Amino acid sequence: MINREEYSSTLTKIKRVQKENEKLRESLEMVKREADHWERRANRFLILLDTCETELKKAQAELKLWQGTGV
Repeated sequence: MINREEYSSTLTKIKRVQKENEKLRESLEMVKREADHWERRANRFLILLDTCETELKKAQAELKLWQGTGV
């Protein structure tokens, strides 16, 4: 049978572990939110990069046309 002192000590340890667990869960949620944020930002930049590359190709093709006409 467990005595009062062991019970109290075990209960204190359990409470400490539960607090630490809660802090870790909060940290995990924060990291997940930050990861989602940066992933969305990266996707926006990829879309912007694709748009810029497309515009650059169009501009280069137009330049070639202008250079070919001698204008």
